[in-house]
Amino acid sequence: MKKANITIISVVTNDEGEEKTEFFTEGSFDKSDEGFVMSYNETDEMGYESCTITITASKNKVLIERQGNAASMLIIEKDTKHHCLYGTPYGEFTMGINTFKIKNELSEEGGTLFMKYCIDIDNDFISENEMLITVKVTE
Repeated sequence: MKKANITIISVVTNDEGEEKTEFFTEGSFDKSDEGFVMSYNETDEMGYESCTITITASKNKVLIERQGNAASMLIIEKDTKHHCLYGTPYGEFTMGINTFKIKNELSEEGGTLFMKYCIDIDNDFISENEMLITVKVTE
């Protein structure tokens, strides 16, 4: 795995409005059999200390796996709804993820990954999400 700078810009829209967050971290990045894989450690500020995030991105599918004290596996696949287990420090629940767009412009040097999807719990709308991940290989 190569060292990389990873920036994640997330826009969450729900009944209460829109919230934009930006997160910068150092992690690792490399080509894999499925496409590209990146990994980084969560921070205390995000509430998931001692957790590692691994994102595996192919052309039309992205797996986001959190390992540690709040394990999760999210499947984001274009034009497909998946029911995924989401862990929090307070317990786990299942949520639906309905993906509208994935634009994977990653290469061996880094690049960008964009996803747009909706989240529901028991078919009740929770939020519409957009996530832009930028990766810059540093080694």
